[in-house]
Amino acid sequence: MIDLHCHILPGIDDGPTTLDESIEMCRIAYADGIRTIVATPHFRPGRYEQTDDTIMALLERLQSEVNRLNIDITILTGADVTVTPELMLHLSQRRSLTINNAGSFFLAELPHEAVPVTWEHFLLSMTHRGLNPILTHPERNGWFLSRRDALHPFVSAGGLVQITAMSLTGEAGEEVRQYSLYLLRQGLAHIIATDAHSVDQRRPLLSEAVEVAAGVIGRDAALRMVTDVPRAIIEGRRPHIEMPVSAAVPRRTWLERLLRA
Repeated sequence: MIDLHCHILPGIDDGPTTLDESIEMCRIAYADGIRTIVATPHFRPGRYEQTDDTIMALLERLQSEVNRLNIDITILTGADVTVTPELMLHLSQRRSLTINNAGSFFLAELPHEAVPVTWEHFLLSMTHRGLNPILTHPERNGWFLSRRDALHPFVSAGGLVQITAMSLTGEAGEEVRQYSLYLLRQGLAHIIATDAHSVDQRRPLLSEAVEVAAGVIGRDAALRMVTDVPRAIIEGRRPHIEMPVSAAVPRRTWLERLLRA
């Protein structure tokens, strides 16, 4: 399996603090069946603005230790990029913010406090520059939880969505779990990732979440979310994605019908 979103580099954001903890996360991931991890430290202007040299030095050191210990995992570059008005500028200046440094797909994290009104148009406008947004963990965002069908226009226009493994297994709460299952049924989620941060907080585990997803969309489709789809993204290719189920049209109240008339 491939974990497309994982905070595994030590001492660089709110993930593991030491190299030993990063190595232990790799052990846990390997035992769970994960063979490729995309290291995605936060990129958040004003808080997390680590340099490319720093990231590569940490990644190479971790990969070297993993190899030495015969843990058969490949670690690739990426970033968990906070959506800000300057997003396009950052992406154009730093190819390293894209998955596997390929300059094609990038993880986009919306603010938890307030989602911009035109968020989907803003992100999709970047596809004209060859930059393809992958919206991270909307099922854990209160704005989307209260607007269950808000992802339909984004996905229908080609946007990709990643949900978190622990959201499916119930560790993020029942409301989040139910919304995650809804996203699966509607075809509004394309990738399952761990978004792991440590050996005990959001651990690097995928297999249990895949089993949950298999019960909703079938085993082949669930496995694609941790194999074929993330592999295509790593290689800079557009994965084959089915169109989402049509959003339900809300029934108008008598007052809305009267005003429309």
